Amino acid sequence: MRKFFLYFLLILLLVAVGTFFFGFWNAKKIRSFAVELSAIRANHDFSSQVEEISLSFSDSGKKDVAAIREDSKRLGEKLNSIITQSNSAGREVEALSASGATRPVKDEAVSYFSEVNQQATDLKGVIGFVGQIIEVAAVFGEIGDSTNLEAMKSLIGKAKEKSGAVQAEILPAEIQESAQALRGSMDVFLSKMEEVATLASQDMSQLGTAYADFSAKENEFFSAAKKHIGQMEDLNAMEKRMNLNIERLGKVRFSLK
Repeated sequence: MRKFFLYFLLILLLVAVGTFFFGFWNAKKIRSFAVELSAIRANHDFSSQVEEISLSFSDSGKKDVAAIREDSKRLGEKLNSIITQSNSAGREVEALSASGATRPVKDEAVSYFSEVNQQATDLKGVIGFVGQIIEVAAVFGEIGDSTNLEAMKSLIGKAKEKSGAVQAEILPAEIQESAQALRGSMDVFLSKMEEVATLASQDMSQLGTAYADFSAKENEFFSAAKKHIGQMEDLNAMEKRMNLNIERLGKVRFSLK
């Protein structure tokens, strides 16, 4: 009986020692995870970039056609870079080994990079669509006081061709209906312009009505787009939560999870 009791105590001691070493070893792994995730996070600062692009879009109404045209190209390239980087960062996080203690933080990081990717994709669609509309508007910048009737017809034909290339499908689903309405109204306006230019119609009131409807649909689209962007999740807040959790994991000295 005494021998059995001693064996039992020995087993308990071994379990206690094993648990003790496991706790410290596991804590080291948790801290290592925190270091790796922190490095991935440090290499990808997205919230400020996305915020800058969102603000630039909000201010687009204060800019002329040439400036918006240039911004669309520049911001589109920047968003492509963010989409690529966020995809890469998400894969890096997915590849990290996670334990019970680190799994929630890993999931949070994956969710963060996924949200960055989604927001960048949405912004790219909005800015790309606006860029396509601006390409149509830019044609009218070629019309001057000396433009003759034949040149006017040619420019309207060019504008209609560019209008036909406008794709509402690149936009977030929530604002596609508004974009389709804008495109349809723009097509009607261009058709009325063509009728007047070709002398097929001399009813200027219809042209005025078409232009008024186009302007209204344009305002509705921009309002819908700004609302969608304004409702995006705050990436800065997500980053702060993630940073705090990474910092907390970096301070773990003993853990059995």
